[in-house]
Amino acid sequence: MCRRYSVPNQITLCVAFSFMVLVFIALGYLSILRGEMLAERKSRLVNIIDKTEAIFRDYELFYESGVLSLEDAQKHALKRLSLLDDNYIFVFDDNYTLLASLGGVDDVHENVKMQQDSSGDFTYQEIHQQAKKLMGGTFISYCFPLFIGGEPVRKISYSKRFAAWGWTYGAGVYIDDIDSIIGHTLISFDESVV
Repeated sequence: MCRRYSVPNQITLCVAFSFMVLVFIALGYLSILRGEMLAERKSRLVNIIDKTEAIFRDYELFYESGVLSLEDAQKHALKRLSLLDDNYIFVFDDNYTLLASLGGVDDVHENVKMQQDSSGDFTYQEIHQQAKKLMGGTFISYCFPLFIGGEPVRKISYSKRFAAWGWTYGAGVYIDDIDSIIGHTLISFDESVV
């Protein structure tokens, strides 16, 4: 026996179904938007690190050709990093001695081996291990304060290894604002639908 719904109930079901479809479409759109924003940030990091690698290779050639000593080649390479669009670039050696850290967050020549993120993970050790394993570059996600004493926020770094000098280098970017933008977009959608 088939039971028929009254017209008001049918309208209510149709509206509820339409609203659910809109919510799923909005969530799908926001997921795609978040993915595109994250991909754009990752692409920028790869570009910065590719430029860093080119600098290291150039100065390695100066060293190999006898134009510069190894120490001078390394000093000049680190100095050139400051010309890369004021990006935060870190460089540390196999002993975890920080050789460069643009952005004013870390002290150069500090040993960063035991530095932990807010989850207790040893960030630089993880970066070093992944860069050694994946010579083509690797992304690492972790939480780190925007400023000393601040609340930890989500961050991603892209890093590589320059084996000739035993250096690991990378650049990072905070991504907390992506989720904030997505949240504001969701709230705006909610307000416009309701």
